[in-house]
Amino acid sequence: MAQRFCSLIVLGPSAPRAFKVHLSRNAILILVVAFMMSFLAVVLLGYSFPHVDEMNRAKLKAENYALKLEAQDAAKGLKNLDTKVVELETASKRIEDLMAAQ
Repeated sequence: MAQRFCSLIVLGPSAPRAFKVHLSRNAILILVVAFMMSFLAVVLLGYSFPHVDEMNRAKLKAENYALKLEAQDAAKGLKNLDTKVVELETASKRIEDLMAAQ
C-alpha cells in the first residue's frame, strides 16, 4: 500500500459516522494533472470559437432597435385602422338605416 500523504476527514452535522479519505502522493499528482488538463481543454475551447466583435454587436443592436420601432409603428397603424373600421361600420349602419326608413 502506498504511503499516506494527506488525510481528509469530513464530518456532517447529523452524520452518524465520519467520512475519511486518505490520499497518496501519486493520487494527488493524478488529481492535479487531471485538473490541469481539463482547465487547458476549457481554455483551448474558449479560444477556438469565434468571438463577436463590438462593431457587429453595435450593428445588431441598431438593427434590433430599428425593428422594434417598426413594430411599434405597425401596432399604432393597426390601432388607427381599427378605429377607422369602426367609424366606417357606424357610418354604413347609419346609411342602411336611412335607406330602410325611406
